[in-house]
Amino acid sequence: MTLPRKVTVLGAGTMGAGIARIFADGGASVRLMARREESLEAARERAGAGVAMTTDLDEALSGAELVVETIVEEVEPKRAVLARAEELAAPDAILATNTSSLSVDEVGGALRRPERFAGLHFLNPPELVQVVEIVGGARTAPATLETLRGWMEELGKAPVVVRLDVPGFVVNRLQYALLREAYALVDAGVCSFEDVDRAVTAGLGARWAAIGPFQTMDLAGLDVHAAVAENLWPELATTSRPSRSIEAARERGSIRADFDAEELRARRDRVLRLLREA
Repeated sequence: MTLPRKVTVLGAGTMGAGIARIFADGGASVRLMARREESLEAARERAGAGVAMTTDLDEALSGAELVVETIVEEVEPKRAVLARAEELAAPDAILATNTSSLSVDEVGGALRRPERFAGLHFLNPPELVQVVEIVGGARTAPATLETLRGWMEELGKAPVVVRLDVPGFVVNRLQYALLREAYALVDAGVCSFEDVDRAVTAGLGARWAAIGPFQTMDLAGLDVHAAVAENLWPELATTSRPSRSIEAARERGSIRADFDAEELRARRDRVLRLLREA
């Protein structure tokens, strides 16, 4: 499938600059728009030389065939900029929001052509994480989802089509289900934060990076899977309130005492590059 010829990315933060770079590297003509020159200058290295930059919204949107909005995670600003995008982009343009937490239907509620609007949720850092969630709202046309899926595959991404606009989509729901159980184990004194991280990075995460959880269960044997599920599921955490450990961590400034942001980012990016090349 051929990529759109003109792509506009609204918002030049970490996500916007990275998304612009992905499309430019794929051969599309890309414009990255931010309200302030300082934001564009900060994004220049991440976006790369192949991305045109502008502070003029009308110029950025003119004739765009795909618009990806990555601005502040608030409904009203997103609605406003997407309504303007619908006016100025190509008549058959697809509009997308990179929201990770807001309802796609709510963000696109004011659009005249909601059938051509969807969520396009890249994970951070977008240049390195392969998965992209394509989220359909109640009025998103199946053809729109299929077009976005094809574009993501053309870019070498691993699209996950989310057919219902549920809070957290797929990735965050899976992540927070694991986090709820992880906090419950630590709070109960079963293990430490360090032990949980080790169990995931050296066990579950390493295995799931090769084959997913359902494929893992197929290999393990479905009789075993069913027996363990029957015994274990009643024991898993079901609380609807966040762990008290979260607030304590906020007061300390980190969950783990050995927190080093620079070292963690470097390690994360190194592993993600290896996985992308595998």
